[in-house]
Amino acid sequence: MVSGFQVTGFALRINREIDVSGKGDITWIPPADILNLLSIAVSMFGVFVAPVIGLGSANVPVKAFGLSVLLLAAYPFALAGHYDMFNPRTHRSWSYCPRQEQVALVIVGVLAIIYIALVALR
Repeated sequence: MVSGFQVTGFALRINREIDVSGKGDITWIPPADILNLLSIAVSMFGVFVAPVIGLGSANVPVKAFGLSVLLLAAYPFALAGHYDMFNPRTHRSWSYCPRQEQVALVIVGVLAIIYIALVALR
């Protein structure tokens, strides 16, 4: 169910980019949206595919779901960073991956590494 909401949200973002392209502007998939796609991929593979094909232990779906939720929880922060919304005194930079988004992505990357290390030790 969570993945369904994620896919729907991503479809809305794609439709926004389609509207932008119709105005002659460039289109892209921001790193924040790539984070959302990564969350969907971890969830689909780790929770559903891996158990069906017998990959890993019975704990893999639980651990994969945890990582997927971590990535999903970070997505709104990365998206807000993409639009330079954390500092109300600055204007939007219109760059592919603004500094605020980079900071959010580094934080989630560090948290994901810590999470993976902790679940690997258990």
